Amino acid sequence: MSDKKKKDYEVGYGKPPKHSQFKKGQSGNPKGRPRNARGVLASVKRELDSKITVREGGRQVTISKAAAMAKRIVASALQGDPKALFTLLKLDPDLYGRLVSEVEAEEQVPGPEAVDFDILRDYFTATEGGDTEDEAGGDTVGEENHEDA
Repeated sequence: MSDKKKKDYEVGYGKPPKHSQFKKGQSGNPKGRPRNARGVLASVKRELDSKITVREGGRQVTISKAAAMAKRIVASALQGDPKALFTLLKLDPDLYGRLVSEVEAEEQVPGPEAVDFDILRDYFTATEGGDTEDEAGGDTVGEENHEDA
């Protein structure tokens, strides 16, 4: 009977041999993840938190690498480096957001005032009523004077 079950099972893509499959209740990773394996972001954060000694104003100061990077970006931005300035603005979303909104506020064109609507309304009511300059003998825009021909 067991020979018949073995013959019914076809080994192929996505169907490994029965003897190499995990047994019921057995994990595919019995030892689990190693304790110190924390991932790339954790390694970067740990590295940025580590301390270094820098010379600042003639004396040596111990600061984190992240603080040293921040000082370097600010110093470059103050010297006029546009890439450093843009990086600094991107790092502080509140400051960058305020600057963008201020620029957008300056670029907005004010809308028409009530007086403008009154002028347009008077113009259109006058043209509908037949009170145009054409009848008075004046030239209008878009019409050519063909009296020379």
